[in-house]
Amino acid sequence: MSEPNDTDILMNGEEWFAKNRGILINVTLVILIGVVGWNWIENKSSASSIEAESALVNALSSDSTNLVDVARLLGGVHTQYQGEPVAERALILSGKTSVDAGDYQNAKTRFESYLSNYGEAGKWVNEAKLGRALCLESEGDAAGAIAVYRTLTNNNSNILIKNRASALLEAAQTTLEPLPSRPEPVEEPAVPAAGASTVPATPSIEATPATPPEIPESK
Repeated sequence: MSEPNDTDILMNGEEWFAKNRGILINVTLVILIGVVGWNWIENKSSASSIEAESALVNALSSDSTNLVDVARLLGGVHTQYQGEPVAERALILSGKTSVDAGDYQNAKTRFESYLSNYGEAGKWVNEAKLGRALCLESEGDAAGAIAVYRTLTNNNSNILIKNRASALLEAAQTTLEPLPSRPEPVEEPAVPAAGASTVPATPSIEATPATPPEIPESK
C-alpha cells in the first residue's frame, strides 16, 4: 500500500480506494474487533463484579447463627474475588465478625491480611489497625495495643475511630498500670485520759500458804 497524499485522494479518490480496498477492509475489521473485544471485557468485568457483590450478600445473610462460620464465608469471598472492589470489604467484615465471635486469633490474622493487601491506601485501614490492637490486648500484649491506640488518637480523619481508640487507650492503660489500692488504716494506740497514770498496773501476787509437811504415824 503506497503512502497516500492529499492530492492522490482528492484528485484520484475513486482509483485510490479501488486499489487499496482490501487493505482498508482489513484495517476496518481490526478496529471493529478491538471495539467488540473491549466491550466484551467491560461486560465480563461488570458481570464479575455483580457476582462478587452477590456472594458478599449471601455470606452476610447466611442462615448460620455461628459467627465463626459467617466470618469464614466472608473470608472466602475475599479469596475468590481478589481484584474486585467487594473483596476489600469482605476481608474487613470478616475480621470484624471474628471479633464479634470472640475468635481473636483468626480476627488478628484477617486484620493483618487486610493491612498487608491494602496498606495505607485501604478504605478501612484505621478500622483494621484498631481491630488488630484489640486482638493484641486480648492476647495480653497491652503494651503493643496501647502503642496502636496512641497512634490512632492522633488521627483526625475519622473522629469515630479517634474516640474509640481514646476510650480503649484509657482502659488499656488502667489494666497495664492499675491504680494503687487504698492502704489499710493503721490503728493508733489509745491516748490515756488526763490525770490517769501512765504506769501500767502491777498484777497483784497473792501469797500461797505453805503446806505443812505430813507427819508419819507412829507404829
